[in-house]
Amino acid sequence: MRLRTVLAAIAVTILTAGTSRADFKYTQQSKVTGGALVGVTKTLGVFSKNARQATAPQLSTTMVRNNQMRTEQATGTVEIIDLEGKRFIHVDTVKKSYWIQTFDQFRQQMEQAREKMKAEQAKTAAKHGDAQSVTMDPKFDMQATGQTRTVLDIPAREMKMRVDMLFKSTDPKTEADLEKSNPSFWMTADSWYGTIPGYEEVRDFYMKMAKELDWLPGSVGMANPQMSQATEVFKKNAIKMDGMPLVQYTSFGMMANEKAGDGQSAGGQAEQKTQPQTPPPSNDNSTPTSTKEAISKQLGGLFGKKKQQQQSDSASPNSKNSNGTPQPAAAAGSLMDMTIEVTSYSKDRLDASLFDAPAGYTQVPDPNAR
Repeated sequence: MRLRTVLAAIAVTILTAGTSRADFKYTQQSKVTGGALVGVTKTLGVFSKNARQATAPQLSTTMVRNNQMRTEQATGTVEIIDLEGKRFIHVDTVKKSYWIQTFDQFRQQMEQAREKMKAEQAKTAAKHGDAQSVTMDPKFDMQATGQTRTVLDIPAREMKMRVDMLFKSTDPKTEADLEKSNPSFWMTADSWYGTIPGYEEVRDFYMKMAKELDWLPGSVGMANPQMSQATEVFKKNAIKMDGMPLVQYTSFGMMANEKAGDGQSAGGQAEQKTQPQTPPPSNDNSTPTSTKEAISKQLGGLFGKKKQQQQSDSASPNSKNSNGTPQPAAAAGSLMDMTIEVTSYSKDRLDASLFDAPAGYTQVPDPNAR
């Protein structure tokens, strides 16, 4: 009887070893490395401290324990997602305060945002005499290149992804015009994936999050709704990948060509026929004396003389990031290029108190509640 008990205990240990939950923590650095908007940001930096900080490297730390995730930003803000408690805890470590948002409240606010966007679209359509709705249709492409490199002493494989957010209309005339010019917002990602024990906790958490709210952290909050939709498409496809994205080179942009996506592979460069949708170049070499003049001057020359510099940069040898991985040349017509790289990771046990409201902090009302 004793032998049977021992064997049963061993069997249970073996069967549960692969399904046991583990804590996981990683830190990553994101940095804006190029794109047409960088010129605007640098010019505005003369007048704004926030503009100067926009292109500075940003550090964030993510921790996962059981069904909880904590994300810390270098600015002092913390977001805790509690899947079992169905709530968000937003913490301000500078003001030593926090506020709680339930999943139901989040869904309501998301629905209100969608309704507001629909109302604005209807207002714009009515103003232009077109009552038919214009929607965004994502076109996603993903390719494994077969290339391998070592990142953080871990074998990594390259994966290129691209999404084009194409405009569509239910009005035949409008749709015909769109088919002819086919303007689109696009996003590319050149990523290097490596296998790290423990990261499966993060991926499982994201998959549960997507199922619970049809939303993933980082999918909203961008000023441009089309770019927000593009990042959401990316994230929902990326979580299906095996391994952890150790380095990611992403680019955002917009184009209008004969048919968006033609001649472009995932993460690839646009053909010469692609024309960025921007104002004509400016020959004004005067020094701006205000924020308004800075914006006008930069937008005027956004794709003028700066475009020549981008083409020169694209033709030059690729630079390397901090871990030695070659950085791809900037995509033609890019508005913003970013590099996101993991700098450290750990499977050490995490304290449960990290996933709750901090002791001694003051709870304040939800600033988004109406």
